[in-house]
Amino acid sequence: LMSRVRDSESAALRANTSPSITSGEQRVISTFQRVSPSVAYIRSMQLGRDPLTMRSMEVPAGAGSGFLWDDTGHVVTNYHVVASALGHSVGGGRGGAPKAPPGGGGARGVHVTLQGAATQAAEIVGFEPEKDLAVLKIPSAALPPPIEISSSADLAVGQTVLAIGNPFGLDYTLTTGVVSALGRDVDGAGGRPIKGCIQTDAAINPGNSGGPLCNEWGEVIGINTATAVNAEGIGFAIPINKAKRAMKLLAAGRAVP
Repeated sequence: LMSRVRDSESAALRANTSPSITSGEQRVISTFQRVSPSVAYIRSMQLGRDPLTMRSMEVPAGAGSGFLWDDTGHVVTNYHVVASALGHSVGGGRGGAPKAPPGGGGARGVHVTLQGAATQAAEIVGFEPEKDLAVLKIPSAALPPPIEISSSADLAVGQTVLAIGNPFGLDYTLTTGVVSALGRDVDGAGGRPIKGCIQTDAAINPGNSGGPLCNEWGEVIGINTATAVNAEGIGFAIPINKAKRAMKLLAAGRAVP
C-alpha cells in the first residue's frame, strides 16, 4: 500500500512542483498535508470547584498531541498528557486500565479534537507510566485514516524525520530535522528511564508531546515524548517498535508486564 502511495506522491510532485519549491520540500509539504488530519489535540481535565458557587467543575490540567493508531478510534498519546485526568501526579500511577474511583464514574476528563471535527470526549482505556504511553478511545464514525506505522529497527543517524503535533489546539505544526542519535535513555514519567529512545534535532514543542515522529514518507517511527532540559534543539521520541506491543495490550485495557 505504502509503495503505491509513494509512487503516486512522486508522480504528483513531478507534475505540481512550483519552480520556487524543490522536490524535497514538496514531498514534505505533501506528507504533512496527508498525515496531519490524523494528529489530535488532546486536553486533559480534572475536577475542581467554581470559586463563586463552590460547585464541582472540570478545569484544564494538561494538553498535548496524539494520533490515530487504528480505524476503530484508538488514539495514542503520552501518559504524562493525561495523568492529571487519572488523578495522578506525573511520576505516580500504575499501568493498566483505569480503575473506577469510589462511587463510580471511572477515568474521565479527556477531550480529543481532530482537524475539522468537533471536540469529543475520550475514554482512557489503558496507560503505562514507565513507557510514558496512554491509549484513548473515541467514536470511530467518520474518522480520517490512521497513520501508517513503520519500524524503528533500521533507523540511521542522519535520516530525515518530521515531528507533527497540534500544540494547544492553535494549529497543526511541523518541524523537521534528522535522527541525531539512537539508543538514548530518557527519564520517563513513571520515574524510570525509557531505554533506547530516538534523539532528534527536530524541535519538539511542549504541546507536541504524544504526537508522531515520522519518516519523510509520513510513516510513524516514534512517539514524541520529551525535550532535553537546558539543551535547546534536542528532543526525544519513543521508538515505535518499543510501543507496538505495549499499545496492543493497552488498547485491550491490560497492563504491560
